[in-house]
Amino acid sequence: MTFIRKIKKGDKVYYQEVENKWINGKTVQKHIRYIGKDRENPDRIPLEKIQFGYIATRLMQGDLSPNELFDMIEKMGHHVNRDNLEKIGLYYDFKKN
Repeated sequence: MTFIRKIKKGDKVYYQEVENKWINGKTVQKHIRYIGKDRENPDRIPLEKIQFGYIATRLMQGDLSPNELFDMIEKMGHHVNRDNLEKIGLYYDFKKN
């Protein structure tokens, strides 16, 4: 089971999703994903392979407006802050897939 962990560095606060497991009688914490500075509006959102491919294709074709992107992400079950979208990046981890 995963949970959100709060990390304080100086006067800043960051959030990440982690999972605890018992390995050889010890608890080991595994980092799942970075959430960002605002727990309610994450900086990064995990996507399934098919969602990743669809969004990447539409972005490369220049066929996806910011509002359409926000609507798609919210339909996937993630809340996104619509205020100031300046740029978007898609990252694919070949080691995990």
